Amino acid sequence: MTQQLTRILLASCLLASAGLAASNAGQGLSSAYFVATDGNDGFSGTLSAPNPAHTDGPFRTLERAQQAVEAVIGHVEGPITVEIRGGTYYLTAPLTFTRSDSGSEAQPITWEGFPGDPEPLISGGQRLTGWTSAGGGLWTLRLPASFQNFEALYVNGVRRYRPGTSSSYLHLNPVVLSAPAANCTERYGNGYRCGDRFSFVRGDLRSTYSNIHDVEIVNFEDWTVSRMRLQSVDTSRNIAYITGMMQTGEYFGFLSGHRYLVQNSKESFSRPGQWYLNRGTTPWTLAYRAATPGENPNSAIVIAPQQPQILVAHELQYVTFRNLAFSHDNYVVPTQGHPGSSGETTTPAALSFNESSDVTLSGVTIAHTQGWGVEFIRTAVAGRGNTVSESRLYDLGAGGVRLGLMPGSRETEDNVAQSNTLSNNVIYGGGRFLPGGEGTGIWIGSSHNNVISHNDIHDFYNGAVELGQTPGGTTTLTHDNVIEYNLLHDLGQGVTSDMGCVHAASSNNTGNLITNNVCHDVTNDPAGYGGNGIYLDTHSENITVQNNLVYRVSDSALFVNSYALDNTIDNNIFAYARRGMIHRGPNSPGGNFTATHNIFLYDIAPIQRTPGDWVCEGNCTGAFDLDSNVYWNTTGRSAAFITTVEGTRDLTAGQYSLSQWASDFGEDVHSVNQDPGLTSAAYPKDEYALGAGSPAFAKGFHAFSAADAGPQPAPRTLTAVPAAFPLQTLNPATDF
Repeated sequence: MTQQLTRILLASCLLASAGLAASNAGQGLSSAYFVATDGNDGFSGTLSAPNPAHTDGPFRTLERAQQAVEAVIGHVEGPITVEIRGGTYYLTAPLTFTRSDSGSEAQPITWEGFPGDPEPLISGGQRLTGWTSAGGGLWTLRLPASFQNFEALYVNGVRRYRPGTSSSYLHLNPVVLSAPAANCTERYGNGYRCGDRFSFVRGDLRSTYSNIHDVEIVNFEDWTVSRMRLQSVDTSRNIAYITGMMQTGEYFGFLSGHRYLVQNSKESFSRPGQWYLNRGTTPWTLAYRAATPGENPNSAIVIAPQQPQILVAHELQYVTFRNLAFSHDNYVVPTQGHPGSSGETTTPAALSFNESSDVTLSGVTIAHTQGWGVEFIRTAVAGRGNTVSESRLYDLGAGGVRLGLMPGSRETEDNVAQSNTLSNNVIYGGGRFLPGGEGTGIWIGSSHNNVISHNDIHDFYNGAVELGQTPGGTTTLTHDNVIEYNLLHDLGQGVTSDMGCVHAASSNNTGNLITNNVCHDVTNDPAGYGGNGIYLDTHSENITVQNNLVYRVSDSALFVNSYALDNTIDNNIFAYARRGMIHRGPNSPGGNFTATHNIFLYDIAPIQRTPGDWVCEGNCTGAFDLDSNVYWNTTGRSAAFITTVEGTRDLTAGQYSLSQWASDFGEDVHSVNQDPGLTSAAYPKDEYALGAGSPAFAKGFHAFSAADAGPQPAPRTLTAVPAAFPLQTLNPATDF
């Protein structure tokens, strides 16, 4: 008997029993149910608290409430609600919602926290009790044989980390053989790079690690980060072997001089707040070092994740989840390791909605995850989307919200995720387990007509919003998305490279709009590159960038990469980038953009970043058309422009004043080199307001308010999230 048939039969039985109970009570079927930690699944579920005789009251489990709702859908009039009392609900399996749990336009279904109660927590973890003191702040616990492996631990709502061999980054090099061999077949220079091993500095690794296959190598590539398991360590040749294979390529795998960390080493288990799961004992033994003197895990709430996901929905419609918290999914690095990849679409989300529409998450909290927070994979009905609003997503193992998938043969205009609204949310403290390109606040793959509005996205180790994926220039379905009024800040933090507040890679599409966002404090790995503001990557096309404020970024305020075509940059304020105000990607034949009515405020960086493609043959405007802009160097230096020699990338063919730039190349004919009159345009005020007499107005600039970006109204107090990796940030007061 199929699971679906079983649920139908069960629902029929429940309907019959509910009808009998209602008849006996002289009333109709209920459209309101309650769940409480002191409830009982044998109760009717129609009371918000147990009655004095304790013969009736709320349900005990969410699954029982789900059965009751399924039984009355279509048999009662109007909305159906399930109100959940405050408390923690530990799951024994992920909640599963299907078409049978769906409402309709006439009969929507709402699952919500009980008014006035603390926010209910739906947990995929298990509380750990019965700790034994080993002295000196060390506590141990033997786990049941049924326990699943886990790689996260939370004490009183705070993520604790496993031990590592160093609090700073180590450095590796690839192993390159002169001839191809097993696992060493990728051409690399004059040899063949190995995907299953790397060389290390003598003394950084040891061959005698306890439970060596549980020791993880966190490998920082360019924008991706891989977590691989150690197989063995050869200290005579200083070569470490991993259990699986790295993704290979120019930007992936073991790269010369790149950084790595060693985590989950028992030999390094020494600092307060750390924990170590010893899977070499029977039963497994968990050890924890008190974070503060006197901390006792027996009087704390210690939770280990156990369920792979919290909620999984398929073909769900017209359901709202309101004022609920979801936490503690359990993603574990596979035996063969976890090679990082852009978008990380194979990494699960704590809440997953597939072929669903008219689902609303309102005022929810999604926290303490190992993978993504929430995803909407495909839609149930073309043109019908879902909503996440006024919610908090924080302490995320990977990213926050994922819309759609990487481009694939099954994706069509009608079935991809579409018409979703993400508004007034705070998404922060991300990438705590997977920090690279997979650790993005909002990721939009093949997905269209979405509105990303008034969100605050910060404290990620990569970018804030990812728009589109265009591998090899293939057409995607990423069109008509609006990214507006978002506050995007404190990104990268020196952990990864190659990111931006908004990173777009959407080809052959129209209608994507990036407008009225505030972007600041983006820092790439100091030995790397690409801490950008607005980043239009390879093959980005027909994107409008308008009314944005970008300041304090470690690379370029605006980056238009190779082959990006027909993009419009208008009415923005770009300030205080460290390497260049505008970067045009190398080798950009056929690419073009226009940049008009913008303000460029700068000091350290030049206007045009090099290396980059600023080749001009006669008139440059067919490749980059700049006009009606205001340039101002706060040190008093006059605006200077360059062209580059084709094929050399970083050699200047000439340096020109603004008037020469206009007369010789047709660029910035109506632009000026004047103080734009931005008030408080410096740290710590960062207001960037234009005075009434600003010359920018004469050039067609239209004022916009940076204060309009971010959630409206401002969010409640945020919970701090401990950093997961060594940060290498710039000082806003001295480094810009």
